[in-house]
Amino acid sequence: MPDEPPPVIWARLSGQGRGPARTLDHAAITAAAVALADEDGVDAVSMRRIAARMDHSPMALYRHVGSKDDLTELMYDAVLGELDLTGMPSGDWRADLARLAREVRRLHHAHPWIVRFGHRPTLGPNARRFLETGLACVDGLGLDIDAMLDLLATAQQFTRGFVGQELGELDAQRRTGLDLAAYQRQTGPYIAQLLEEGRLPYLERLIIEAEDVPDPDEVFERRLAMVLDGLAAGIARPG
Repeated sequence: MPDEPPPVIWARLSGQGRGPARTLDHAAITAAAVALADEDGVDAVSMRRIAARMDHSPMALYRHVGSKDDLTELMYDAVLGELDLTGMPSGDWRADLARLAREVRRLHHAHPWIVRFGHRPTLGPNARRFLETGLACVDGLGLDIDAMLDLLATAQQFTRGFVGQELGELDAQRRTGLDLAAYQRQTGPYIAQLLEEGRLPYLERLIIEAEDVPDPDEVFERRLAMVLDGLAAGIARPG
């Protein structure tokens, strides 16, 4: 039989953080790691670089944080603590889900590296807070827990998909050195060639009719409203 996995990091932290303040603990290590990820990306985060920043040895850090996976778990939960959940649930499930979506989008723009995390449920204190608050926002609608989770997850998955596209465009600009206008100049001649062939009517409509540089905030709000309209229709549907 395979070896049993070790307890999750949250179970192993139950005895930490008590007594007088220390210069080295999991919270201080996490804060230094988040700062590094914000500056240079999550791939730049290593125990060696964190230790150098904190003027400690890497082995000293490993006594508090067992692995890179544990560290990224701590980092992701730490930034979830920046979500403003005050006043929720408000009693208006739609307004609450919209506010949660905006908060999650804002958080991803503040810490773009988190787009790689949060796909597997995590049990950190801030993740638990988000789950409990989110489900409380859709309680009282006569839904079972699976349907409540569907409401929360659908709005959140739309948001993560939207912001993933936004951050992907920014990453492409950094990698290629081409901003959107330069990319359009680069692809323009080939698009013109495709349109001359007359076999792509919807691409032609997009080029001619669609807004050239739509405001991302307006697009987000418009599409979020469409998602919430669909959820509301599902709630109202008998059965």
